[in-house]
Amino acid sequence: MRGVERTDEGTGRRARDGDRVEGGEERQSVLGRLADVLRGSARAYWTLTGLWILLRLGTLAVGLLFQRLFDELGADGGVWLIIALVAAIEAARLFLQFGVMINRLEPRVQYGTTARLRHALLGSALRGPEVTARTSPGESLRTVGEDVDETGFFVAWAPTNLAHWLFVAASVTVMMRIDAVVTGALLALLVLLTLITALAHSRFLRHRRATRAASGEVAGALREMVGAVGAVQAAAAEPQVTAHVARLNGARAEAAVREELYAVVQRTVIGNAAPIGVGVVLLLVAGRMDEGTFSIGDLALFTFYLQILTEALGSIGMLSVRLQRVSVALGRVAGFLGGRLRRSLERVGPPDAPEGTGEGATVPDAAPEPAPPLRELAVRGLTARHPGTGHGIEDVDLVVERHTVTVITGRVGSGKSTLVRAVLGLLPHDRGTVLWNGEPIADPASFLVAPRCGYTPQVPRLFSGTVGENVLLGRDGAAFDEAVRLAVMELDLAAMPDGADTVVGPRGLRLSGGQIQRAALARMLAGAPELLVMDDVSSALDPETEHLLWERLLDGTRTVLAVSHRPALLRAADRVVVLEDGRVEASGTFDEVMAASAEMGRIWTGAGPVGGTGDTGPASSNPPGG
Repeated sequence: MRGVERTDEGTGRRARDGDRVEGGEERQSVLGRLADVLRGSARAYWTLTGLWILLRLGTLAVGLLFQRLFDELGADGGVWLIIALVAAIEAARLFLQFGVMINRLEPRVQYGTTARLRHALLGSALRGPEVTARTSPGESLRTVGEDVDETGFFVAWAPTNLAHWLFVAASVTVMMRIDAVVTGALLALLVLLTLITALAHSRFLRHRRATRAASGEVAGALREMVGAVGAVQAAAAEPQVTAHVARLNGARAEAAVREELYAVVQRTVIGNAAPIGVGVVLLLVAGRMDEGTFSIGDLALFTFYLQILTEALGSIGMLSVRLQRVSVALGRVAGFLGGRLRRSLERVGPPDAPEGTGEGATVPDAAPEPAPPLRELAVRGLTARHPGTGHGIEDVDLVVERHTVTVITGRVGSGKSTLVRAVLGLLPHDRGTVLWNGEPIADPASFLVAPRCGYTPQVPRLFSGTVGENVLLGRDGAAFDEAVRLAVMELDLAAMPDGADTVVGPRGLRLSGGQIQRAALARMLAGAPELLVMDDVSSALDPETEHLLWERLLDGTRTVLAVSHRPALLRAADRVVVLEDGRVEASGTFDEVMAASAEMGRIWTGAGPVGGTGDTGPASSNPPGG
């Protein structure tokens, strides 16, 4: 059975194997990582590279034809044939460049690469809980966005650069055979201009980053000012706040001016490189053209090649900058994937999708074989800690039987939410095993999902769509009404002007805290999971709504694992598990733990601060609602 592994070592062996792979891939060079990235689109990449080389060979041929054309002007025959050849080569170049390469192959290479990388990154985030533990949301967004775009651009730009290198080598060879002195002077000039451009570009990038940082500070200040407008008015601090924003805006303007200055320097140097080079050639050969040692055709060839050489050397000069940027980008991508860049990309199908799936589609993972119906979920010796801290749970044993209600309770910081997240595989295990019907689960994060398991976290998140979209998440709408009824949300929907089509706003901003909790519950219930895992999901409900919610859910037909300190739920539980400092302090029926556990007595009588928000962070800022 896929997802379940019979082994005495549980998940430990798999973890160690993964660590070895991760360590090996972390030592990869940027070229090795680029090779892994291109593995799925190698044919398109090398086709694009070959066509760019062919284009540059055509450019080389046009220069030689121009030399022959201008040398034979005024002579008999051959001129019109040369003009026809130039026209044919240019027509073929335009067709290949704009009809095939830029229009088809480059987008296929670039966006096929970004699609595969994003597929791997998002798949890793969904499958691997350690991703969220080692990267912040901002870093994750930057990796999925900027770093992937940088990599996609580089792999599409690299064939052009390679063709430029070959053209530079071939054209310099041709010019050297004509006149080595003039060619050497031109190369020295172009190298000097390239170094100036590279220096200006590095300064440009520095000031561009400063401009972005200053813009972020201005945007942040404005956002805070708008959010706290009442406090500003109450303190009569409008002049001070305005002056603060003005100072930040002044710093942004200064950085933007410097950025534009170096951008203009780059454009000026590159734009004038060819005219300066032509002037150098004319100065060096003016006297020799009268002697016949340097013909008008040679001058035409040098002038034509000089235009392409300027562009080529500028592109080559950018190679080190681009390579450095893509190296950093791929390093962050590999770090996001835990060093498993190659393995993660191998899980993604090739850009050439099977027939009927559309160009650029990816082949999804095969659906796991259905597991036997739940009889018992067991946890044996589970230990898990938050990365970078010593806080977590240790040696927890837990059993959840079919059609029973198990409630985990404890004071703030006792490890309730940590335990639930560890059971579901959303927090990496130090040791221990999770079993489904007595079978060890090798990867709880991918196994304990709908329709086996549904989870509503302590602070649920909604998407910026409608209520219906948030509940169904693309599933069949037939489950909507029953899910809403079980979540006690039917009256709320009836009171909303657009019903299920009501837009909830960013993260459910337009809903109350209680409505957010019940929308998330309905989303879980719409998947009809066998096991319901809920983390303090009724904290924002009024007593009447809470009573009705548990009355509907706890009808004896569902298997429930819940985190709560609510008296009604504790009394209704078949088993209560009391946590203290990350360990199980007591376990049994409500009456048993009340009689045997001093910690339960303190929780029940309110001797200590009781709540469900202490394990993972602050509660939602939305106001309670019913």
